[in-house]
Amino acid sequence: MDIYDYARNPLKEDWQKICGEKVEVINNLGLSDPKRKFNVLNLFDGYHGINLSYWIREFNNRIFDLITNYTLLKSYYDAGIPDEEWYKSPGDNGESIQYFPHFKEEHFGNLYWFSFYMDSYYTRFEGVIDSVYHLVNVKYQFDVETTLGFRIRVMKKLKTKDSDLYAYLNSLPENPVFKEIKDFRNNIVHNFRPNQVDSGLSKTKNEDGSTTYSMGIGNYTSSSEFLNNINESLDLLLEITDKIREKVSLSE
Repeated sequence: MDIYDYARNPLKEDWQKICGEKVEVINNLGLSDPKRKFNVLNLFDGYHGINLSYWIREFNNRIFDLITNYTLLKSYYDAGIPDEEWYKSPGDNGESIQYFPHFKEEHFGNLYWFSFYMDSYYTRFEGVIDSVYHLVNVKYQFDVETTLGFRIRVMKKLKTKDSDLYAYLNSLPENPVFKEIKDFRNNIVHNFRPNQVDSGLSKTKNEDGSTTYSMGIGNYTSSSEFLNNINESLDLLLEITDKIREKVSLSE
């Protein structure tokens, strides 16, 4: 099998069709970037205005990248990935376990490319969220250094500046969709990728100090589970965008 035989880009006219029910959400993601003249004699005003304009454009650019990523992964999903039943026991030929019993070669190709773009979707989503905190930092002129702990320090200053926006952003980590996004991303980047069948190995420490080792069929997250979370993440992202839309307006 040559995986590149199954690499393809959608035709321009098919992109909106692929996005399907998410087109309206996608079309409303993004912030307006009104042009404003700056007084060159007022360095403070000019610096912060130009910087805010830059981060609005950067936010929109990251949204565009995210949607491109979404459209490509969705195109491979639509091509067919029959992994709802990802194992069968016994198998068709008497195996104790048969993985991906409904797959033909093209389905493995579709799954590979879906997973390829799905992995990067979660990283790009995190980048969009980062840009939200940059927008808040610049809009309110906090001048927080972009070093480790940046988000925490921005939130600390935001608490006394805009309690409404603070309460909303502070609640995000408890949002069930946001939690699942974070879990998927952390596992994809740092641990066993949930879009792969893991080893099935486990070990348990017993009260007497001994260890019990066991082997099972493994764990796997189906493509539809990922797509459901990704679709929900777009809805959440629209909610976040709506929340900050007026807050980061260039007009005072």
